[in-house]
Amino acid sequence: MHPIYFSHGYREREAPFAAFFGGLMAKVGFLPSLDPPSNDVNSAKLERHLSYTSGLVAVLSNRDTGPSPHILYEISMAVRCGKPVLVFVEDSIEDSVIPKCVLTKRFSEKSYIRETIDHLYALQSLSIYIGKDQLPRYRGFEGQRSCILLGESRLNKELKASIKKILINKGYSIKKLANSRNELPISISAQSEIQNTNLALSVLTNMSASDAYVLGVIRSKLIPTITLSIGDFPEIRGVPNEYQRKIISNREIENDLQILTAQIDLYEEDFIQIDSTHKAEQYANKLALSNTQGHYTHEFRTNIIQEITMGDRYEAGQVGAQGPNSHAHDMNFNQIWNQNRGSIDIDKLKEELGTLRTTLQVQAKSAEDFKEIGDVATAEIAAQNGNGSDALKALSKVGKWSLGVAEKIGIGVAIAAIKTASGF
Repeated sequence: MHPIYFSHGYREREAPFAAFFGGLMAKVGFLPSLDPPSNDVNSAKLERHLSYTSGLVAVLSNRDTGPSPHILYEISMAVRCGKPVLVFVEDSIEDSVIPKCVLTKRFSEKSYIRETIDHLYALQSLSIYIGKDQLPRYRGFEGQRSCILLGESRLNKELKASIKKILINKGYSIKKLANSRNELPISISAQSEIQNTNLALSVLTNMSASDAYVLGVIRSKLIPTITLSIGDFPEIRGVPNEYQRKIISNREIENDLQILTAQIDLYEEDFIQIDSTHKAEQYANKLALSNTQGHYTHEFRTNIIQEITMGDRYEAGQVGAQGPNSHAHDMNFNQIWNQNRGSIDIDKLKEELGTLRTTLQVQAKSAEDFKEIGDVATAEIAAQNGNGSDALKALSKVGKWSLGVAEKIGIGVAIAAIKTASGF
Protein backbone atom coordinates (compact mmCIF):
# COMPACT_ATOMS: atom_id res chain seq x y z
CA MET A 1 0.00 0.00 0.00
CA HIS A 2 1.18 3.51 -0.81
CA PRO A 3 1.61 6.07 1.99
CA ILE A 4 -0.12 9.25 0.82
CA TYR A 5 0.18 12.68 2.39
CA PHE A 6 -3.42 13.44 3.40
CA SER A 7 -4.17 17.15 3.75
CA HIS A 8 -7.56 18.16 5.12
CA GLY A 9 -9.23 20.71 7.38
CA TYR A 10 -9.96 20.18 11.07
CA ARG A 11 -13.05 22.36 11.41
CA GLU A 12 -16.31 20.73 12.52
CA ARG A 13 -17.89 21.17 9.09
CA GLU A 14 -14.86 19.66 7.35
CA ALA A 15 -14.55 16.49 9.43
CA PRO A 16 -17.20 14.48 7.49
CA PHE A 17 -15.35 15.29 4.27
CA ALA A 18 -12.10 13.99 5.79
CA ALA A 19 -13.85 10.79 6.91
CA PHE A 20 -15.39 10.20 3.49
CA PHE A 21 -12.31 10.81 1.37
CA GLY A 22 -10.00 9.12 3.88
CA GLY A 23 -12.18 6.02 3.60
CA LEU A 24 -12.08 6.10 -0.19
CA MET A 25 -8.28 6.40 -0.09
CA ALA A 26 -8.09 3.18 1.92
CA LYS A 27 -10.32 1.43 -0.64
CA VAL A 28 -7.82 2.07 -3.46
CA GLY A 29 -4.83 0.95 -1.41
CA PHE A 30 -3.61 4.31 -0.08
CA LEU A 31 -2.41 4.80 3.51
CA PRO A 32 -3.52 8.29 4.58
CA SER A 33 -0.69 9.88 6.57
CA LEU A 34 -1.51 12.55 9.13
CA ASP A 35 0.31 15.11 11.23
CA PRO A 36 0.53 13.70 14.78
CA PRO A 37 -0.07 15.74 17.94
CA SER A 38 2.24 18.73 17.99
CA ASN A 39 2.31 22.18 19.52
CA ASP A 40 3.81 23.66 16.37
CA VAL A 41 4.85 22.84 12.81
CA ASN A 42 7.30 24.11 10.22
CA SER A 43 7.94 23.67 6.53
CA ALA A 44 10.90 21.32 7.01
CA LYS A 45 8.73 18.83 8.88
CA LEU A 46 6.13 18.79 6.10
CA GLU A 47 8.82 18.52 3.41
CA ARG A 48 10.44 15.59 5.19
CA HIS A 49 7.13 13.78 5.43
CA LEU A 50 6.13 14.45 1.83
CA SER A 51 9.48 13.06 0.63
CA TYR A 52 8.57 9.66 2.15
CA THR A 53 5.13 9.48 0.55
CA SER A 54 4.04 8.58 -2.97
CA GLY A 55 1.92 11.68 -3.48
CA LEU A 56 -0.57 14.06 -1.94
CA VAL A 57 -4.36 13.99 -1.69
CA ALA A 58 -5.97 17.16 -0.38
CA VAL A 59 -9.55 17.99 0.55
CA LEU A 60 -9.98 21.73 0.01
CA SER A 61 -13.26 22.95 1.47
CA ASN A 62 -14.57 26.47 1.68
CA ARG A 63 -14.63 28.62 4.81
CA ASP A 64 -15.97 32.06 5.62
CA THR A 65 -12.44 33.40 5.12
CA GLY A 66 -11.75 31.25 2.04
CA PRO A 67 -9.80 27.98 1.62
CA SER A 68 -7.26 27.05 4.30
CA PRO A 69 -3.86 28.67 3.59
CA HIS A 70 -2.22 25.68 5.30
CA ILE A 71 -3.72 23.23 2.80
CA LEU A 72 -2.84 25.54 -0.10
CA TYR A 73 0.75 25.63 1.16
CA GLU A 74 0.91 21.83 1.29
CA ILE A 75 -0.45 21.64 -2.27
CA SER A 76 2.13 24.14 -3.49
CA MET A 77 4.86 22.16 -1.76
CA ALA A 78 3.89 19.00 -3.67
CA VAL A 79 3.63 20.90 -6.97
CA ARG A 80 7.09 22.42 -6.40
CA CYS A 81 8.80 19.05 -6.29
CA GLY A 82 6.64 17.29 -8.88
CA LYS A 83 4.84 14.87 -6.56
CA PRO A 84 1.58 13.38 -7.91
CA VAL A 85 -1.30 15.47 -6.54
CA LEU A 86 -5.08 15.09 -6.42
CA VAL A 87 -7.18 17.85 -4.86
CA PHE A 88 -10.85 17.42 -4.06
CA VAL A 89 -12.14 20.99 -4.32
CA GLU A 90 -15.49 22.12 -2.97
CA ASP A 91 -17.62 23.43 -5.81
CA SER A 92 -18.11 26.86 -4.20
CA ILE A 93 -14.38 27.71 -4.45
CA GLU A 94 -13.26 29.93 -7.33
CA ASP A 95 -11.43 28.30 -10.26
CA SER A 96 -8.39 30.57 -9.85
CA VAL A 97 -7.45 29.13 -6.44
CA ILE A 98 -5.90 25.93 -7.84
CA PRO A 99 -3.68 26.08 -10.97
CA LYS A 100 -4.87 24.22 -14.08
CA CYS A 101 -1.82 21.94 -13.95
CA VAL A 102 -3.10 20.30 -10.74
CA LEU A 103 -5.41 17.27 -11.00
CA THR A 104 -8.68 18.23 -9.30
CA LYS A 105 -12.12 16.79 -8.70
CA ARG A 106 -15.00 18.94 -7.50
CA PHE A 107 -17.31 17.87 -4.68
CA SER A 108 -20.51 19.35 -3.28
CA GLU A 109 -21.38 19.63 0.39
CA LYS A 110 -24.88 18.29 -0.25
CA SER A 111 -24.17 15.55 -2.77
CA TYR A 112 -20.57 14.35 -2.33
CA ILE A 113 -21.70 10.96 -1.04
CA ARG A 114 -23.92 10.41 -4.10
CA GLU A 115 -20.86 11.22 -6.23
CA THR A 116 -18.84 8.39 -4.68
CA ILE A 117 -18.22 6.62 -8.00
CA ASP A 118 -16.71 9.78 -9.53
CA HIS A 119 -14.50 10.44 -6.51
CA LEU A 120 -13.38 6.83 -6.35
CA TYR A 121 -12.49 6.92 -10.05
CA ALA A 122 -10.33 10.02 -9.48
CA LEU A 123 -8.43 8.21 -6.72
CA GLN A 124 -8.08 5.08 -8.84
CA SER A 125 -6.65 7.21 -11.66
CA LEU A 126 -4.05 8.62 -9.27
CA SER A 127 -3.28 5.10 -8.03
CA ILE A 128 -2.75 3.84 -11.59
CA TYR A 129 -0.43 6.77 -12.31
CA ILE A 130 1.64 6.13 -9.18
CA GLY A 131 1.88 2.43 -10.01
CA LYS A 132 1.75 -0.75 -8.02
CA ASP A 133 4.95 -0.43 -6.02
CA GLN A 134 6.37 2.64 -4.33
CA LEU A 135 9.72 3.54 -5.83
CA PRO A 136 12.57 4.01 -3.35
CA ARG A 137 14.39 7.31 -3.29
CA TYR A 138 17.44 7.14 -5.54
CA ARG A 139 20.67 7.79 -3.69
CA GLY A 140 24.03 6.81 -5.06
CA PHE A 141 25.70 6.83 -1.66
CA GLU A 142 24.26 6.82 1.83
CA GLY A 143 26.33 7.93 4.76
CA GLN A 144 25.78 9.72 8.06
CA ARG A 145 22.80 12.03 8.01
CA SER A 146 23.88 15.49 7.01
CA CYS A 147 22.98 19.17 6.90
CA ILE A 148 23.94 21.82 4.35
CA LEU A 149 24.51 25.35 5.68
CA LEU A 150 23.80 28.29 3.40
CA GLY A 151 24.47 31.95 4.19
CA GLU A 152 26.24 31.08 7.45
CA SER A 153 28.88 33.72 6.70
CA ARG A 154 26.31 36.30 7.86
CA LEU A 155 26.32 34.81 11.36
CA ASN A 156 28.67 35.95 14.09
CA LYS A 157 31.41 33.47 14.88
CA GLU A 158 30.07 32.39 18.26
CA LEU A 159 26.56 31.70 16.93
CA LYS A 160 27.86 29.86 13.86
CA ALA A 161 30.10 27.65 16.01
CA SER A 162 27.23 26.93 18.40
CA ILE A 163 24.88 26.00 15.54
CA LYS A 164 27.42 23.57 14.15
CA LYS A 165 27.90 22.07 17.60
CA ILE A 166 24.14 21.52 17.97
CA LEU A 167 23.93 19.81 14.60
CA ILE A 168 26.92 17.58 15.36
CA ASN A 169 25.48 16.66 18.77
CA LYS A 170 22.23 15.69 17.04
CA GLY A 171 24.15 13.35 14.77
CA TYR A 172 24.45 15.47 11.60
CA SER A 173 27.58 15.92 9.56
CA ILE A 174 28.05 19.43 8.17
CA LYS A 175 28.28 19.43 4.39
CA LYS A 176 30.36 21.85 2.39
CA LEU A 177 29.37 21.74 -1.24
CA ALA A 178 32.07 20.94 -3.77
CA ASN A 179 31.56 24.33 -5.39
CA SER A 180 34.28 26.36 -3.75
CA ARG A 181 34.64 28.89 -6.56
CA ASN A 182 30.92 29.74 -6.52
CA GLU A 183 30.49 28.51 -10.08
CA LEU A 184 27.05 28.64 -11.66
CA PRO A 185 25.52 26.30 -12.53
CA ILE A 186 26.84 24.16 -9.69
CA SER A 187 28.99 21.11 -10.35
CA ILE A 188 27.87 17.49 -10.64
CA SER A 189 29.57 16.78 -7.30
CA ALA A 190 27.59 19.55 -5.63
CA GLN A 191 24.35 18.26 -7.18
CA SER A 192 25.12 14.80 -5.82
CA GLU A 193 25.81 16.14 -2.34
CA ILE A 194 22.49 18.00 -2.36
CA GLN A 195 20.65 14.88 -3.48
CA ASN A 196 22.09 12.89 -0.59
CA THR A 197 21.61 15.43 2.19
CA ASN A 198 18.86 15.28 4.82
CA LEU A 199 18.42 18.87 5.91
CA ALA A 200 19.33 22.38 4.85
CA LEU A 201 19.74 25.40 7.11
CA SER A 202 19.64 28.68 5.25
CA VAL A 203 20.25 32.27 6.42
CA LEU A 204 18.49 34.44 3.86
CA THR A 205 19.82 37.85 4.90
CA ASN A 206 22.07 39.28 2.16
CA MET A 207 22.45 35.85 0.60
CA SER A 208 25.02 35.56 -2.19
CA ALA A 209 23.95 34.72 -5.74
CA SER A 210 25.62 31.31 -5.47
CA ASP A 211 23.86 30.44 -2.21
CA ALA A 212 20.53 31.65 -3.61
CA TYR A 213 21.01 29.38 -6.63
CA VAL A 214 21.84 26.40 -4.42
CA LEU A 215 18.80 27.15 -2.24
CA GLY A 216 16.63 27.02 -5.35
CA VAL A 217 18.06 23.63 -6.27
CA ILE A 218 17.53 22.37 -2.71
CA ARG A 219 13.92 23.54 -2.66
CA SER A 220 13.17 21.96 -6.03
CA LYS A 221 14.48 18.61 -4.76
CA LEU A 222 12.27 18.81 -1.64
CA ILE A 223 15.22 18.79 0.74
CA PRO A 224 13.71 19.81 4.11
CA THR A 225 14.82 23.39 4.71
CA ILE A 226 14.85 25.61 7.79
CA THR A 227 15.08 29.26 6.78
CA LEU A 228 16.31 32.04 9.06
CA SER A 229 16.79 35.76 8.68
CA ILE A 230 18.61 38.29 10.79
CA GLY A 231 16.24 41.01 11.93
CA ASP A 232 13.06 41.96 10.10
CA PHE A 233 12.36 40.34 6.77
CA PRO A 234 9.29 40.80 4.53
CA GLU A 235 6.76 38.00 4.92
CA ILE A 236 5.74 35.89 1.94
CA ARG A 237 2.19 36.88 1.12
CA GLY A 238 -0.42 34.18 1.61
CA VAL A 239 1.90 31.83 3.52
CA PRO A 240 0.91 30.96 7.12
CA ASN A 241 3.25 32.18 9.87
CA GLU A 242 4.39 28.64 10.69
CA TYR A 243 6.11 28.38 7.30
CA GLN A 244 7.67 31.83 7.22
CA ARG A 245 11.38 32.24 7.88
CA LYS A 246 12.31 32.48 11.57
CA ILE A 247 13.81 35.73 12.80
CA ILE A 248 17.04 35.66 14.80
CA SER A 249 18.97 38.57 16.28
CA ASN A 250 22.51 37.31 15.60
CA ARG A 251 23.37 38.82 19.00
CA GLU A 252 21.31 37.04 21.67
CA ILE A 253 23.01 33.70 21.19
CA GLU A 254 21.03 31.66 23.69
CA ASN A 255 17.66 32.83 22.34
CA ASP A 256 18.73 32.28 18.73
CA LEU A 257 19.88 28.75 19.53
CA GLN A 258 16.54 28.00 21.22
CA ILE A 259 14.74 29.08 18.05
CA LEU A 260 16.93 26.88 15.89
CA THR A 261 16.74 23.86 18.20
CA ALA A 262 12.95 24.08 18.26
CA GLN A 263 12.87 24.11 14.46
CA ILE A 264 15.13 21.06 14.19
CA ASP A 265 13.03 19.19 16.75
CA LEU A 266 9.89 19.94 14.71
CA TYR A 267 11.58 18.71 11.55
CA GLU A 268 12.45 15.42 13.23
CA GLU A 269 8.87 14.71 14.39
CA ASP A 270 7.26 11.87 12.47
CA PHE A 271 3.79 11.47 10.98
CA ILE A 272 1.39 8.57 11.52
CA GLN A 273 -0.66 6.51 9.08
CA ILE A 274 -4.30 5.45 9.16
CA ASP A 275 -4.37 1.87 7.94
CA SER A 276 -8.10 1.19 7.57
CA THR A 277 -11.32 2.81 6.40
CA HIS A 278 -12.88 2.27 9.83
CA LYS A 279 -10.11 4.15 11.59
CA ALA A 280 -10.30 7.02 9.10
CA GLU A 281 -14.00 7.41 9.82
CA GLN A 282 -13.50 7.20 13.59
CA TYR A 283 -10.74 9.81 13.43
CA ALA A 284 -12.83 12.34 11.53
CA ASN A 285 -16.02 11.67 13.49
CA LYS A 286 -14.17 12.37 16.76
CA LEU A 287 -13.09 15.70 15.32
CA ALA A 288 -16.61 16.47 14.15
CA LEU A 289 -18.13 15.79 17.57
CA SER A 290 -15.56 17.78 19.50
CA ASN A 291 -17.35 21.17 19.35
CA THR A 292 -14.01 22.95 19.37
CA GLN A 293 -14.56 24.98 16.19
CA GLY A 294 -11.26 23.78 14.80
CA HIS A 295 -9.10 24.72 17.80
CA TYR A 296 -7.65 21.57 19.34
CA THR A 297 -5.44 21.30 22.39
CA HIS A 298 -2.34 19.13 22.35
CA GLU A 299 -3.98 16.73 24.83
CA PHE A 300 -7.17 16.49 22.78
CA ARG A 301 -5.37 15.54 19.58
CA THR A 302 -3.05 13.18 21.45
CA ASN A 303 -6.03 11.27 22.82
CA ILE A 304 -7.61 10.98 19.36
CA ILE A 305 -4.40 9.76 17.76
CA GLN A 306 -3.85 7.21 20.53
CA GLU A 307 -7.42 5.95 20.62
CA ILE A 308 -8.16 5.84 16.90
CA THR A 309 -5.13 5.80 14.66
CA MET A 310 -2.69 3.66 16.64
CA GLY A 311 -4.94 0.91 17.96
CA ASP A 312 -3.48 -1.06 20.86
CA ARG A 313 -0.04 0.46 20.50
CA TYR A 314 0.06 3.91 22.07
CA GLU A 315 2.93 6.36 21.96
CA ALA A 316 3.19 9.98 22.96
CA GLY A 317 6.62 11.50 22.85
CA GLN A 318 8.86 9.27 24.93
CA VAL A 319 5.96 7.80 26.90
CA GLY A 320 4.38 4.62 25.54
CA ALA A 321 2.54 1.43 26.27
CA GLN A 322 1.91 -1.70 24.25
CA GLY A 323 -0.87 -4.26 24.19
CA PRO A 324 -4.66 -4.08 24.60
CA ASN A 325 -4.41 -3.97 28.39
CA SER A 326 -1.88 -1.13 28.48
CA HIS A 327 -2.96 2.31 29.63
CA ALA A 328 -1.12 5.07 27.78
CA HIS A 329 -3.53 7.68 29.12
CA ASP A 330 -2.44 6.82 32.69
CA MET A 331 1.16 7.20 31.57
CA ASN A 332 0.37 10.54 29.96
CA PHE A 333 -1.12 11.82 33.22
CA ASN A 334 2.03 10.68 35.01
CA GLN A 335 3.99 12.80 32.59
CA ILE A 336 1.61 15.77 32.92
CA TRP A 337 1.76 15.56 36.70
CA ASN A 338 5.55 15.39 36.72
CA GLN A 339 5.64 18.48 34.52
CA ASN A 340 3.21 20.46 36.71
CA ARG A 341 3.71 19.17 40.26
CA GLY A 342 5.84 22.18 41.11
CA SER A 343 2.91 24.54 40.42
CA ILE A 344 0.11 22.37 41.91
CA ASP A 345 0.24 21.94 45.69
CA ILE A 346 -1.42 18.56 46.22
CA ASP A 347 -2.36 19.29 49.84
CA LYS A 348 -4.04 22.52 48.77
CA LEU A 349 -5.65 20.69 45.86
CA LYS A 350 -7.12 18.14 48.28
CA GLU A 351 -8.73 20.92 50.36
CA GLU A 352 -10.07 22.85 47.38
CA LEU A 353 -11.54 19.76 45.71
CA GLY A 354 -13.43 19.09 48.94
CA THR A 355 -14.78 22.64 48.83
CA LEU A 356 -15.70 22.23 45.16
CA ARG A 357 -17.46 18.91 45.76
CA THR A 358 -19.56 20.40 48.57
CA THR A 359 -20.54 23.39 46.43
CA LEU A 360 -21.42 21.22 43.45
CA GLN A 361 -23.65 18.99 45.59
CA VAL A 362 -25.78 22.00 46.48
CA GLN A 363 -26.16 23.10 42.86
CA ALA A 364 -26.51 19.71 41.14
CA LYS A 365 -29.76 19.01 39.27
CA SER A 366 -29.22 16.48 36.48
CA ALA A 367 -27.74 12.98 36.36
CA GLU A 368 -24.79 14.43 34.41
CA ASP A 369 -24.15 16.86 37.28
CA PHE A 370 -23.97 14.07 39.83
CA LYS A 371 -21.65 12.05 37.58
CA GLU A 372 -19.35 15.06 37.44
CA ILE A 373 -19.44 15.32 41.24
CA GLY A 374 -18.30 11.68 41.34
CA ASP A 375 -15.31 12.54 39.15
CA VAL A 376 -14.41 15.43 41.45
CA ALA A 377 -14.74 13.11 44.47
CA THR A 378 -12.47 10.55 42.79
CA ALA A 379 -9.89 13.28 42.21
CA GLU A 380 -10.24 14.40 45.85
CA ILE A 381 -9.55 10.86 47.12
CA ALA A 382 -6.51 10.56 44.84
CA ALA A 383 -5.19 13.87 46.16
CA GLN A 384 -5.75 12.70 49.74
CA ASN A 385 -3.60 9.67 48.91
CA GLY A 386 -0.91 11.89 47.42
CA ASN A 387 -1.51 10.54 43.90
CA GLY A 388 -1.35 13.59 41.64
CA SER A 389 -1.52 11.73 38.33
CA ASP A 390 -4.73 9.90 39.32
CA ALA A 391 -6.22 13.19 40.48
CA LEU A 392 -5.52 14.73 37.08
CA LYS A 393 -6.93 11.68 35.32
CA ALA A 394 -10.22 12.04 37.23
CA LEU A 395 -10.32 15.81 36.64
CA SER A 396 -9.88 15.27 32.90
CA LYS A 397 -13.44 13.88 32.90
CA VAL A 398 -15.13 16.90 34.48
CA GLY A 399 -16.78 19.51 32.31
CA LYS A 400 -17.11 23.26 32.12
CA TRP A 401 -19.77 23.25 34.83
CA SER A 402 -17.28 22.21 37.51
CA LEU A 403 -14.69 24.60 36.16
CA GLY A 404 -17.19 27.46 36.14
CA VAL A 405 -18.17 26.81 39.76
CA ALA A 406 -14.51 26.60 40.77
CA GLU A 407 -13.85 29.96 39.13
CA LYS A 408 -16.85 31.54 40.87
CA ILE A 409 -15.69 30.49 44.34
CA GLY A 410 -12.07 31.34 43.55
CA ILE A 411 -10.18 28.10 44.29
CA GLY A 412 -7.09 28.72 42.20
CA VAL A 413 -5.23 25.42 42.62
CA ALA A 414 -8.29 23.37 41.66
CA ILE A 415 -8.88 25.64 38.65
CA ALA A 416 -5.30 25.17 37.48
CA ALA A 417 -5.53 21.39 37.94
CA ILE A 418 -8.80 21.12 35.99
CA LYS A 419 -7.43 23.22 33.13
CA THR A 420 -4.20 21.24 33.07
CA ALA A 421 -6.02 17.89 33.03
CA SER A 422 -8.81 18.69 30.58
CA GLY A 423 -7.16 21.16 28.22
CA PHE A 424 -9.76 23.90 28.81
